[in-house]
Order: sequence, then C-alpha cells, then structure tokens
Amino acid sequence: MKTNSVVKHVESLSLAAITYKGSMEAIGAVYDRIVQWAAPKGLINKHTKMVTIYHDSPKTTDPSALRISACIVVNKPMTVEGEITQKTLESTKCLVSSLEISPTQFQQAWEASFAWMLKHGYKKSTIAPFAIYYNNAQEHPENKFIVDLCIPIL
Repeated sequence: MKTNSVVKHVESLSLAAITYKGSMEAIGAVYDRIVQWAAPKGLINKHTKMVTIYHDSPKTTDPSALRISACIVVNKPMTVEGEITQKTLESTKCLVSSLEISPTQFQQAWEASFAWMLKHGYKKSTIAPFAIYYNNAQEHPENKFIVDLCIPIL
C-alpha cells in the first residue's frame, strides 16, 4: 500500500449526516440510507464526496458502542429531516494520507497514518479523525476506495 502523507489545512466541509452507534461493519447500511435521502435531491453524481467521521477509537471503545457519522458533502443550504442532521467540519490542520485501497486495508492504513503522525512529532487534536471518499468502490475496476484519511493535529 503506497501512502502519500502530508500535513495541510483541510477546508471546511458542510455535511448532511447520519450518526449511529454500533460496529464498523454496519456503516454500509447507514450509507445506503443517506444515499436514499440524497439521490432524489440530486446530490449523487460523479463529483459527490462522502465523509466518515470516527467519534471514537476502535482501539479503546467496545465495537458495539462506536459512534460513527456517515456523511455526504453538500455545497448549498439543505433542509434535513428524520435521522439526517447537518454538520460542519471546520477547516483544520490535518495529517492527510491520500490512498487508493481496498475495504480490508483500512485498519492498516489508519495505523500507518497514526504511526507517521507520532514519528514526525505531531499530536492528535480533540477533533475526530475523518475520511473523505472521492469515489464509489463498487464502480472502481479493482473495487478500491480513493480516499483521504484525515487526522486533525496540533
């Protein structure tokens, strides 16, 4: 897995989100629900970016108690309803690892990113780590995600 890690400011993102508590494996079904909400509003196209926010660390939180937000980037004011909420990820300094990886490589990729952060003397800020997805892996010839893993740092 080739990792391209850099420290940079990630611009503010306006999001429509569903936050849930449970295992990582359940996130696919949560994304299905947000896509069902977003598609009729014209928010799903080749430029759509999805974001996963990890409110808890799987290293220190029971898998059934993990809080995760499945989000879609919205570039205009949006009316939300039901389980959909609005969130804003404020512009912040991050360690960003840009990757093209399969679903089974995420844990290794996150661990490598945190190791890089520590090796280079950075500390994680209080802002939750997040991933920005630039594609649908099901439409990739090798079923891979094009993703930025973002760790907010001090």
